[in-house]
Parts: sequence; C-alpha cells; structure tokens
Amino acid sequence: MLEKELLEYSYKRGFSHIPSALSMLDYVYELFANNLVTPDDIIMLGKPFGAQAYYVVWEKLGYLRDISKLSAGVKHDEIPFVYYAEETMGNALGVAAGVAISTNKLIWVNISDATLQMGSTLEAIQFIGHHQLSNILVTIDYNNHQVLGDTDQILTVDPILEMFEQYGWWLDNDFEDFHVESHPKVFVMNTIKGNGVPEMIQNPVEWHYRKIASEEELERLCALL
Repeated sequence: MLEKELLEYSYKRGFSHIPSALSMLDYVYELFANNLVTPDDIIMLGKPFGAQAYYVVWEKLGYLRDISKLSAGVKHDEIPFVYYAEETMGNALGVAAGVAISTNKLIWVNISDATLQMGSTLEAIQFIGHHQLSNILVTIDYNNHQVLGDTDQILTVDPILEMFEQYGWWLDNDFEDFHVESHPKVFVMNTIKGNGVPEMIQNPVEWHYRKIASEEELERLCALL
C-alpha cells in the first residue's frame, strides 16, 4: 500500500507536509506507472511540498537508484531527471513556458490549487494558452486546502479554471484524453488532503507542518489505513 510506504518514509526521513503528499500520491503514481510521464520528459515541480510522494513513486519504479541525497522539498540538482523544482511556489509554469518555446518534448508541471492564487501563474496561463504551447501538461492538486484553511474561503480559484478554457487549454479531470495533441493540457485532480489517513483528513491545518513524532504514532496512523 503506497500510503503506508509514504507514512513510513515520512517518519524515517523526518519529513512534514504529509497530508499534501498523500493528496497527490495516487495521480503521481498513475502518471509514472503508466508511462504517461517518464524521466525522459521535462519534469517541473511547482508543488515542492510533500516531496515524499514523488520519492515513494520514483523509488518504487526504480528511478532513484544511486541517488542518496533527497531533501524535504525536491531539489533539481539532486535528481538528474528533474529539470526544475521551486522552493516556494508560483514560478514553475512561467519557466515551463520559456522552455516549451525551445523544445517539442513533453513538459509536465505539477502545481497545487493555491498556486493559482499567484499573479505569475496567471500570466503563464495566459501566455501558454495564447501561444498554444501544446507540449505543456499541467496537473493541479485540487484538495481545497492550504496552510491557513480552505482555499475556497481564503481566495477562491474556481474562476481561474474557467480562464484556462478561455485561453484555449484542454481542461479535464482524468487522464482518459491524455494524448490530446493540439492544445496545452491541464488536468484538475480533485483530491483529498491527507487521503487515506482519517486523522489527517479531519485536521489538515494541524497536520500541515507536523511530523510523525514516534514509532508508536506511526503504527497508530498505519493501523487506520
């Protein structure tokens, strides 16, 4: 069970942002296990928090052999096949736009719903759509939570989803039409923060930065899966 592996990995490495990792774990696995995205593509991570979701998937698929240093937030100089990973949020999609002009390779950008609150992201959505940079694929971890509470209460991003369509993006919420060729693509993944762990689902703000404190707590959380 991937969720159990992620909890154990988080405890072993002393990583926080566990609910954020759990919310994107399933679709990150689906992308890589089905070769929809591969290490040969251009990988840009605009959601650096919850890095253990990437690590658990990539280790399971054998991509991290001989890589010993892995930070709590992905650092692209530690993993050769990660082209760009930001330490804050808001720049990845703009970087992807620049790279897309110079290559035909698939560019995967993973972001959170809260990233859509940032002006630099909105500019990139417009630019990519206007120029129809069709080799860009964006996934949005839409769990409707951020550090201070519910995203739709702090600053709703639903109008931005309409903006994607108005700028000519292909918008969907599953990967059935993954290989649409003629438009930039955005997949809005309706996820649950803390997915699989009831305590984290019920208390996402409390668990946002919290680490698993002991082996006993790890065993208790795993027993609820």
